[in-house]
Amino acid sequence: MFTAVVRISGAGRLADFREHLRQLMVRDPDAEDYSEHHGEGFLEYRFAPRRGIPFPAFTEASGEFPELRVEASWERGSLHGRAVIENGRLVEQSQADDGAGVDVEVAEDGRLVLGMVCRTSAGACIGYAAAADRHTYFRHSEGVIELVAPDAPDEALEDAAFGFVDEWIWYDEEEAAFERARYAGYGYPVRGANLKSEKLAQLRASGGRFSSLDAQAREARARLIEKWLKRA
Repeated sequence: MFTAVVRISGAGRLADFREHLRQLMVRDPDAEDYSEHHGEGFLEYRFAPRRGIPFPAFTEASGEFPELRVEASWERGSLHGRAVIENGRLVEQSQADDGAGVDVEVAEDGRLVLGMVCRTSAGACIGYAAAADRHTYFRHSEGVIELVAPDAPDEALEDAAFGFVDEWIWYDEEEAAFERARYAGYGYPVRGANLKSEKLAQLRASGGRFSSLDAQAREARARLIEKWLKRA
């Protein structure tokens, strides 16, 4: 089960923040259901999301109330993470997924070349991969990679993909006003799959690639490039 809690705290205009966020959520057709809780000096929003935490709404609201701190925590099975937003900016972020590795490469024009997550399961490497114009699930074992259509994953594949997408990727089918504005500011076109703007800024400053893959997952990446990217 996916659960998330977002807490807003600080010596500031909590009531005004609450109203501004409510307006943003009402205008968002993809906003998730939530329950709202109040305490001395804080607001708290609790979600059981189907897609993900609406970080853009909280980030936009945070920019209007720089004296307040927005702290989100979430978990889904073995996945768990935390993020802190202040003055409309992501200032802290952490995420853990036991046994998972990530590799993301972006081109100079902001195009997602390849982003993938790979988790070890029963001796195989299973995961999800996205490029700017396509995406797939996969299983890799003993040098052989099996591609799984995006509409046909099992629960293990979906779980492997979930944390990666939530942290790294947004899609052109999403409204994503904050991300679209950031991309416009960078002068980059929006494509089918896109790197989240905070991650894009980090990769632009570090050579365009990040990887935490082990040897088996690196082999899976090579097979993905050979069978999926180059042949598409």
